[in-house]
Amino acid sequence: MSALRIEPVRKPSQVEAFIRFPFDLYRNYKHWVPPLLSERRAFLDLKKNPVFEYAIVQPMLALRGRTVVGTIAAVRNDRYAQFHPEEQGMGFFGLYEAVDDRAVSEALLGAAGDWLRAHGLRTMRGPVNLTTNDVLGLLVEGFDDDPALLMPYNPPYYAAQMERHGLVKAKDLFALDVADKDSQGRLDGIVEKLLARGSCTIRSVNLSRFREELEFVRRCYNEAWAGNWGFVPWTDRELEFMAKEFKPVLDPRLAFVGEVGGEPAAIMIGVPDANQALKLAHGRLLPFGLLRILWKLKVEGCTRLRVFALGTLPKYRRLGLDAILIQRTIRNAIAQGIRHAEVGWILEDNHSMLRPLQRIGARRTKVYRIYDKAL
Repeated sequence: MSALRIEPVRKPSQVEAFIRFPFDLYRNYKHWVPPLLSERRAFLDLKKNPVFEYAIVQPMLALRGRTVVGTIAAVRNDRYAQFHPEEQGMGFFGLYEAVDDRAVSEALLGAAGDWLRAHGLRTMRGPVNLTTNDVLGLLVEGFDDDPALLMPYNPPYYAAQMERHGLVKAKDLFALDVADKDSQGRLDGIVEKLLARGSCTIRSVNLSRFREELEFVRRCYNEAWAGNWGFVPWTDRELEFMAKEFKPVLDPRLAFVGEVGGEPAAIMIGVPDANQALKLAHGRLLPFGLLRILWKLKVEGCTRLRVFALGTLPKYRRLGLDAILIQRTIRNAIAQGIRHAEVGWILEDNHSMLRPLQRIGARRTKVYRIYDKAL
């Protein structure tokens, strides 16, 4: 057997090998959703992804001979330290993939830890891909379902690899499923009374004023999530980068702004779960991937909604806007043939978000874990 080695990724050929490794690893995993190769290339492009404007990222390959057997990225993110001074010395790892081999996992995690230590960091946290505003967490419950858009999927053995290396749980993140048969009509009476008071109104996101709407998304995100564990505000470029990805799948019937006195006060943004379409493309837009995606999104239709933002500005949190937004989204989604909505991620201790969802019959279906290890 060839010797195992870890190589830092520097050349374009290494970047391509890094991106393509999961396609081999997950060949027999029916629930894995292949990302678009073009999107992954842009994500790791120093000139395209705004994360590289403030973070130092070192991707690494694990190889046996010429065969890739694992990947990882070590991340020094000084912007995180600015907003979490109590966690000075926090480093991150992400984009972790590995065969079921203890030597490989130990080498990868050890190399990431060594790199972080050499860059003056005292703790490694992950998986974080590549910031807390990106895909993060290790799936530890819920392997029997496809991941929703922007949620991770991984083999069940990854948790054991992490824990053998001395990583311990820092926080769990939940995804909840809202089924049409359980939620339909549950909030109608409450919402009717709330709207009758006249203080709150709701409207669809206006795509013709997309930049203005984006500014409120930024404000609401920065204020509503400010106290959350791991929160770091988007930079201008990060928000634009994300919006560019999401705008094609935004549907005004599923994305809403709650207003108080004519002023934006809350948001709920749901999109058809494009992973149901992306799975059909097998990572490529050409020659037939784009047609398959468009057919699923525009003709056949997605049956699952991905709710990735629900927040109310702090001063308006007692007005019931969250119930109004949830009710309107459920009603419109059911009318479009959507049978399930995945809401997440939600911090395990964010009871103000979990309680209203549980009241409409939402059930926890997936758990994602963030790990820490002192260096």
